[in-house]
Amino acid sequence: MTGIEPIQVVSILAVALLGVAWLLAMLPVGTCSQCSHCRLERLERERQRQLQREALAMPYCAACGRHHDPRDDHKA
Repeated sequence: MTGIEPIQVVSILAVALLGVAWLLAMLPVGTCSQCSHCRLERLERERQRQLQREALAMPYCAACGRHHDPRDDHKA
């Protein structure tokens, strides 16, 4: 009787690792309303979104495809 081949052990461990990663990704981390840590993360995400909105508030230039002040010089 022979044992398990090394490649089979590695494959089983890889599948188990992927399964654990999937299960960890499914956990509701950062979604509770009582936790101060989650509230701080939510506020930080909202602040980042607001900064992005402000950065993109500049008009879109059809000539160069960027958002910038129309008075700025650019090469088309």
